[in-house]
Amino acid sequence: MSLSADFARSLLAGFGDAYPHLLRVAQRSTGCRDAARDLVHDAWLRLAEQERGAAQPAAGEERAPRDAAAYLATLARHLALDHRRRDHLLADCLRDAAALRQAAPPQVPDAAEHLMYRQALAALEQALAGLPERARAAFVDHHVHGEPQADIARRRGVALNTIERDLMQARACIEDALHRWRGTVPGAARPAAGRRRSLAALLGVAGLGGAGLLAWRQWSVYRADAVQWQATLASGRGQLTRHTLPDGSVLQLDAESRADVRLLGGSRRVSLLEGAAFFAVARDEARPFVVQAGAVRITVLGTRFGVERVPLRDEVLVQVESGRVRVEPGAGEPARELGAGEALRVHAGGRAESESLHGDAAPWRQGEIVLAGATLGEALQRLARYAPRAATASAQAARLPVSGRIRIAQAGEWLAALPLALPVRLLRRADGGVHIESL
Repeated sequence: MSLSADFARSLLAGFGDAYPHLLRVAQRSTGCRDAARDLVHDAWLRLAEQERGAAQPAAGEERAPRDAAAYLATLARHLALDHRRRDHLLADCLRDAAALRQAAPPQVPDAAEHLMYRQALAALEQALAGLPERARAAFVDHHVHGEPQADIARRRGVALNTIERDLMQARACIEDALHRWRGTVPGAARPAAGRRRSLAALLGVAGLGGAGLLAWRQWSVYRADAVQWQATLASGRGQLTRHTLPDGSVLQLDAESRADVRLLGGSRRVSLLEGAAFFAVARDEARPFVVQAGAVRITVLGTRFGVERVPLRDEVLVQVESGRVRVEPGAGEPARELGAGEALRVHAGGRAESESLHGDAAPWRQGEIVLAGATLGEALQRLARYAPRAATASAQAARLPVSGRIRIAQAGEWLAALPLALPVRLLRRADGGVHIESL
């Protein structure tokens, strides 16, 4: 059953008073305070989305809450139940993946195999040398570097079936070379076990990555760089999204934000392209979690932190809620380490300033924007991520300083109160939005 705008608005109005109780309810269900906070924040976001998207009350909609606290507690319990189900499913997936890794044979050859590797790789390189350059390059790009066939065709300006024929030719060449190395003939059964079969598996994937004995050493590099999962995550105006990654980490995106995520064999990498994100990173010492925001690089193993790109100032803000992160500002500036409750603002050119964290990291998760040393223009740009019609300001008004906290759900009231605090006046635009001019 959907909620009316009045119902959702009433629940949001009482959310602050009910927050401690909701946190206790969610924590009893999850057993984890951090997870409970995330669930309560999700409940707020759902109500805010209902309030923004609801029209006039219709048949079947709730018009007013009879017991707002009880309704919110029930919502928190339902979210906690969904959370436990997702955790059980994720745990099963991770357990299966761990079992597969444990069962997989080691990829590093022992000393007795070195000579065989050199001989086999030399035979393969000699066979590939006789291929046309395009076929040889297409095989390496596709089978070693993982580039899709369609991308290879587009980059080289040829038809897709041309690249497919090149790959078939290269594979046939490699198969012949392996048969010659094994001393078998095409169509004959391969050895069931032994070093020669394991070598063939290695050659089939990465034997072409280098020359001679160095090729098998590069195999570990290819494994570390192999993409296991990747996605581009984005949120629209007024939309806050939450994504659980396959490694168990959680990524939350602020409105109008975008990030590229790649989970590799040896690392986990996120490029924050625009907006703001909050990360709850699952600890994995073998695969550090790296966030790139412009020139700024943040590296962690397991922690909770927020990163925001501030376009008007060309800055990056890093806020740590728990754990520790390493921030490399770029431009040759020294790296900084941040702990819980610390923040770092990196300016254009790499200059970095430490800040104290007052309250939670990434306060937009709680439906708030914190303004510290900001201008009115920056505040309006930040609010534009949520408003259907962004407010505008004259150049003089945009330079006026503002500070404090803005409840995103009450942005209209904050704008209406601006003439009481600043020498400005509000003008209604033809599209229904607001334009601010200085007096």
